[in-house]
Amino acid sequence: METKFIFFDIDGTLFNEKTYTVPTSTKKAIQLAQANGHKCFINTGRPISSIDRVVTDIPFDGYICGCGTYIQYNNQEIFHHQLTQSVRQNVIQSSVQYHIDTVLEGKNAVYFPKVIYHPFVKAIQDRYLNEGFPIYEYSQEDCVEFDKFASWYTDVSDIDTFRKSICHDFDIIQRDIDFIEVVPHHLSKASGIQLIIDYLHNTIDNTISIGDSTNDLPMLTYTKESVAMGNSNPILFDYVTYITTDINNDGIYHALKHFKLI
Repeated sequence: METKFIFFDIDGTLFNEKTYTVPTSTKKAIQLAQANGHKCFINTGRPISSIDRVVTDIPFDGYICGCGTYIQYNNQEIFHHQLTQSVRQNVIQSSVQYHIDTVLEGKNAVYFPKVIYHPFVKAIQDRYLNEGFPIYEYSQEDCVEFDKFASWYTDVSDIDTFRKSICHDFDIIQRDIDFIEVVPHHLSKASGIQLIIDYLHNTIDNTISIGDSTNDLPMLTYTKESVAMGNSNPILFDYVTYITTDINNDGIYHALKHFKLI
């Protein structure tokens, strides 16, 4: 059997966002797939700086992080897209000016606004503190290092003007009614997959992606085979080649079994 490259989203796919755990069956499935000669990769919107230990304890072959902005293989950095200072300054100044709760996500740290309006963003900050992730605060005059970002908005936000202020440099993914994920143009979970394929001299015909959210669509529609978790946003179901069970019902294990990888 040819070596397959399997790309896993984290939140809602590998990682239970309510219990902050990875199912035992998922760990077993990844171990068996690797033992059969296949390579397993994280492909996440998260930066490498804020991935939970229960995920990094699994010996993945590589990481595509920040929707393709940062890539590792065998613990070595092979790609890192860095934003210019002027672009970063515009994001920060616009976020503060238009009352947007923007979380700046980078290779080395995650930055939260000093003034937070959205309770969910505060909850994220508290969890990251508890996990010991490298997090800091920023204000309007700062220009910190980050690769992509996520923004939440409330009744006090001017989200339309904010979107116009950033759209020349970024692609905007609408994740929820009050939540956008923002990635530099031409980068995505799909571009990260292509870079890995090229780096390791494989082909798209040997790829499988597994996800549950709208930011997974670029990779799910790019790989040869694709899997939506049973707990996915239903939008994904029309775009994948297989729908597995949910994360709490051995979804990853059943998916890899379906494709005869384990």
